[in-house]
Amino acid sequence: MKRLVVVGGGNAGTLIANLLADKLEVTVIEPNEYHTYQPGLVDYITGEVDENKIKMPTSSLLKPSVKWVRSKATKIMPENRTIISESGEKFEGDYIVIATGGQNIPVHSLRGYHTIEDAKMIKNEVMNPRGKSFVIGSLPGIIKCPAAPWELSFLIKRKYPDANVSVIVPAKQPPPLQVPMSNMFNKKANELGIKVYKGFVIQEVNYNERYAVSTEGEKIAFDHLIIDTPISTGFSELADKSGLIPVDKSTLAYKDGVFVIGDANSTPTPKTGAAAHFQAEVVANNILAEIEGNRSKESYDGTAICAVYSGPNEGMLVWLNYEKSKALGPTSIYRYMKKAFTRLYWASLSGGVDFILKPLVESIRKS
Repeated sequence: MKRLVVVGGGNAGTLIANLLADKLEVTVIEPNEYHTYQPGLVDYITGEVDENKIKMPTSSLLKPSVKWVRSKATKIMPENRTIISESGEKFEGDYIVIATGGQNIPVHSLRGYHTIEDAKMIKNEVMNPRGKSFVIGSLPGIIKCPAAPWELSFLIKRKYPDANVSVIVPAKQPPPLQVPMSNMFNKKANELGIKVYKGFVIQEVNYNERYAVSTEGEKIAFDHLIIDTPISTGFSELADKSGLIPVDKSTLAYKDGVFVIGDANSTPTPKTGAAAHFQAEVVANNILAEIEGNRSKESYDGTAICAVYSGPNEGMLVWLNYEKSKALGPTSIYRYMKKAFTRLYWASLSGGVDFILKPLVESIRKS
């Protein structure tokens, strides 16, 4: 039986391990005891859900035949498909899948909010505010989800209607594929009275006097500063200048037999859970095509979707691939979709919601 070693037990790593568990000898190297549903962290930060709703034991999410090694991978040797763990143990595979996610780079003492630990600190500020001025945004570079700062600003404004909420966007103009999303979010921000600063790149943060200064000298005062920072891979020796691991954007291959899926790769598509899910499915199919020879190989086309809260009873939906994008809503349907997926996510890690997900994506693509 062919061997697969998966580095990382997050969304993409767990899914591909489960999809191939009955066909290959699968080992997952993952140090964390609990798996976090990252899109649910905005619900957690704003007090909509408890921590136990957005995390599950890693062991409970992997099929019984998958071997889970609770350890951190410290070295990846793609040339001979070998992984070394922090204990010095060596793992060799016929196939290697790197699914380590992206780690936020601390800048100006800002850390992002994509772990339970970081989200707890921000939740404490949001639930116990010292003042009414919230500045939310991101730094230049690749962030986990371009929609997340907007969504958080909408939720905080809903929670505190009298608050002064601002969004800072480092780019003066969005990339072409993000124009529909940007237009929709800017319109909603205007409706809610949220001020948007475009082209604001943080150069300095004064925490004592509570203000941030841009590279152009513009100053914004804040009581609470919530900024997402760029991500990079923990394996810098494999990374390109983006800080992530380069792959063929269609096959997601780094080298023959070595694939990178999810946030760790440098594909030009937003880092969303849906993108990681679809990438895992493509790679799983193509590994089986090589082994069994009874199916056609597939190509990943950049498909990603993201449902976003935008108001008390409404939500928005962003869909895109490598070629085009759509921004839909606001409507109550997309809010319900976002809420529902907090529960459905756990089933998705075994491919259990594809009978819903795939037709939905196809209908949006054709609409």
